[in-house]
Amino acid sequence: MTVIKGNKPNFFMQVATILSVCLIIGCGAPPQKKSKNIIGPNTDETTIPVNIPKENLPILEEPKLPKGAVTANFLSNRKPFFAAVDNVDKRNGKTTINFEDAVAPNIVIPGAYGATLTTLRFVEFDRDLLLVKAKLKDPVFTKHYLYILRNNQWKLVVNGFSIHQDNNPESLEVITVDPENSKNMKRYYSVFDLDQTSSLGYTWRLLTESVPILNK
Repeated sequence: MTVIKGNKPNFFMQVATILSVCLIIGCGAPPQKKSKNIIGPNTDETTIPVNIPKENLPILEEPKLPKGAVTANFLSNRKPFFAAVDNVDKRNGKTTINFEDAVAPNIVIPGAYGATLTTLRFVEFDRDLLLVKAKLKDPVFTKHYLYILRNNQWKLVVNGFSIHQDNNPESLEVITVDPENSKNMKRYYSVFDLDQTSSLGYTWRLLTESVPILNK
């Protein structure tokens, strides 16, 4: 038998080389790192908030009321609207009162040289009332008119009445519902009275009276 010397080491080197190649092919490339997010947005993304400068924001301004205007529920179950003195005709002695968006007819008061407006509310009425304090040609007197809006007309609750400035403090409630008779209004008025104790020989006295309600 013939033995071939020197081939054994070459054989083992070939086997080792083949095994190394197989291991490299079998293992392949290392696995890539997978995202942990399965459902939903990627939390790694950064959201940049948009800030709108305050000076660029629209400014909502409430409508300005005319000077001396008053707002009230002059109609039941309707939104309030304002009343304001619109024109004072001092030459002819006439004052005109108008209303927001012309939802009610104007009130024209002859013999009035200006006016201030107030609103009143009583449980006996289903809506607010408009009290007009009119300036007369004689400035020491103020004439009062109390109105209610019915059927698109301004109607007097009672006839107009006058109060002298000496009897008309700011705290005076010039007219109210008579607590003893809800069908009447209790109002104040001024009367001239001779008074020997006065340096003028007369005085103006403040009296009250209960008068029937003309329109309710």
